Amino acid sequence: MGWNDVYPTTSNPLFKGLEKEALFYFLHSYYFECNNRSDVLATSEYGGGFTCAAYHENVFGIQFHPEKSHHYGETLLHNFANI
Repeated sequence: MGWNDVYPTTSNPLFKGLEKEALFYFLHSYYFECNNRSDVLATSEYGGGFTCAAYHENVFGIQFHPEKSHHYGETLLHNFANI
């Protein structure tokens, strides 16, 4: 919970301009595990590494709250709107 670094694992328009040192706000300690590693879009660390963003075809899922993540979240939401 709280502010965590998010590390993109692949080049994707969702994280354009957020490739380094992006902090996002996590409101809980739950996470999911991808069955297909190629769907992992970003990871984070909280007592160990975990997937915090995933995508498959035209579906995106994120584990953090961009609306609470200041300019990093604003950039991510802008990127999403332009995909």
